Amino acid sequence: MKIILYSFLLGAVGVQQCESKLNNTEVPTSMHEKIVNERPAEVLADGFQWAEGPVWVSNGSYLLFSDPRQNTIFKWKEGEGLTEFLKPSGYAGEQWYSDEPGTNGLLINQQGELIACDHGNRRIVQIDLESKEKATLVDRWEGRRFNSPNDIAQHPGGSYYFTDPPYGLPNREQDTLHREIAENGVYRVTRDGSVKQVIGNLARPNGIAVSPKGDRLYVALSDGQAPYIMAYTIKENGDLEAGSIFFDFKKQFPEETINADGIKVDPMGNLFAAAGNGVVIMDSSGKLLGRIETGVHTANCAFGDDGYLYMTSKDKLQRIKLPNVANL
Repeated sequence: MKIILYSFLLGAVGVQQCESKLNNTEVPTSMHEKIVNERPAEVLADGFQWAEGPVWVSNGSYLLFSDPRQNTIFKWKEGEGLTEFLKPSGYAGEQWYSDEPGTNGLLINQQGELIACDHGNRRIVQIDLESKEKATLVDRWEGRRFNSPNDIAQHPGGSYYFTDPPYGLPNREQDTLHREIAENGVYRVTRDGSVKQVIGNLARPNGIAVSPKGDRLYVALSDGQAPYIMAYTIKENGDLEAGSIFFDFKKQFPEETINADGIKVDPMGNLFAAAGNGVVIMDSSGKLLGRIETGVHTANCAFGDDGYLYMTSKDKLQRIKLPNVANL
C-alpha cells in the first residue's frame, strides 16, 4: 500500500508544496505526524462480496460493517476476529429481490444506538445491539416508499440526513416497477420522525457527512459525469442553501476515472473520502491533503476509538494507524 500526502506551506507570497520520501512512501514533513504515518495497512479479513458502511461501536470496542450483497452485517473485534452480527441484515423474503438486499450505511447515533440504511426493505431502521431486533424509523416520504437508502449521517442537533439512490432496487436506475419516488433524493429526518426531501436534483447521491459544527452537509456523487463532493450550508431550521462543488475528482485526478463513495469527517473538519483504490483526504476548504492507496476499490471508511482508520475495500476489511487524528 502507498500513502501520498500533500502538504502546503502558506506564506505571504503564495503556496509551496513540500514532500519527503520515507520507506517508499511519499509523505509531507508537516502533515506526516498530523494525518498518517508510514506503517502499511493491515488486512483484517477478506472474502466479502462488497464490504461497506463501517462504524465503530465504542461500547464494546468493535467494528460493524455491511455486505449488502451477502445480506449480512459483520462484526470485527480485536482479539476475536470476524463474526456474523446479523443475517439477513435486510430483505428476508424467500424470492430474489435485488443484487444488494442487505444493509448499507451504518451509524451509531448520539444515544449509542445502531442506525442502518436497509437497502432491501427501503427504509431506515434502528437495530438493537443485543437482541438484533429492528424498528423502522422511516420508510416513506409523502406516502411513497424510498428507493434504497444508502448512507446516513447525524447532525449535532439530533436529526438525520440520508441519501436515497436506486442501487438496491431490482433494476436499479431502470426500475419502473418498484420505484415510487422519481428523484434520487437526500432527506432529513427530525427527532419526531418527520421527513423532508432537502435535495432532489442529484443524479447519484451516495456518501454523506455533516461538519463538526453542524453548519455544512457534504454529499458524494457516484456519478462519472459529475464526480464531485457537494457542500451545502445547513440553515438553523435544518434546510439547506444551494449547494456548490466542494471537491472535483476529475480536476484533481485528470488521468483517472474515480469518484467518491462513503465519506467521513474528523473533528478537525478534514474529509476522508473512499474513492477509487483508496481514501482521499482533504481539508475543510476542499484542499487536497493526501491519499491512502489500498490497491483495491475502497467503498467506505470509519474512525475507531483505537486510533485506526478502518476501510471497507471490496472483498477486504483493512485498517491503518492514524496516531494523531482525533477519534470520532
